[in-house]
Amino acid sequence: MERIVTNIIELDKLYTKPTEKEWAEEIFYNGKLDVHKAFVKYGEHYKWLYKNSPYDLIRWEIENDCFNWEKYSYYAAEYCPDKLDSDRYNWKKDSWAIAQYSPEDLDPKRFNWETSSHFVAQYCPGRIDINRYNWKVYSWAIAMYCPYMINADKYNWEEHSYYVETYCPEMMILKPND
Repeated sequence: MERIVTNIIELDKLYTKPTEKEWAEEIFYNGKLDVHKAFVKYGEHYKWLYKNSPYDLIRWEIENDCFNWEKYSYYAAEYCPDKLDSDRYNWKKDSWAIAQYSPEDLDPKRFNWETSSHFVAQYCPGRIDINRYNWKVYSWAIAMYCPYMINADKYNWEEHSYYVETYCPEMMILKPND
């Protein structure tokens, strides 16, 4: 479905009417709403908007240089991956969304491996950088999602052997002798 790139939404084009009192009053007042201004005033509701309308507000905000990359980068990855701006993207907080929704845009040098390694294992194992991957905390995800990537020297056997035993017991042969 081709979405309508705009900040002005019309009540009669929504699949579901908004339930928030402020929204409803503003929309019913004239049948239209500057949803960008409403989000700034009342808080963002991107998921609701994309689920319940044909509108593409994020694309409009990016094109009009008013998208809040610091707070909402993950929505750009989910809804407008073709509009991602690597320099403005909040890699520290929202790296996980790149792995999940836009793995082709994953920049190993900018990606937050410390907190989001497991998303790479789950959604785009081909993008794993074994030297940056957080093996200490997220070895379990390798066993669950991409056991062929287990690195015997880096895997956290002490805390995550259970996952190998459960999800890929044949890989237990890699476990160093205690």
